[in-house]
Amino acid sequence: MKRSDLTTTTLLTAIEAHGPGAFAVLTVGYPPKVVHAAYDRDLRRGLLECGVSLRTAWLSPSGRWYLARKRGTPPCCTS
Repeated sequence: MKRSDLTTTTLLTAIEAHGPGAFAVLTVGYPPKVVHAAYDRDLRRGLLECGVSLRTAWLSPSGRWYLARKRGTPPCCTS
């Protein structure tokens, strides 16, 4: 399994739904190394923000915008 198997949309949706617990939820279906690489990918793209641990990352405004665009919701209407 590789990083591209865990899409940005899947990762951001899990973080939105599960918050800091998203990493644990994702490691049920993906190896931890793949999940960590996907977190790093989307952090570098500016879609996530984190404090002391990447595993507890949250959506940045750009990440919320990305999900809104994927869902067809106007970005101006997201919080």
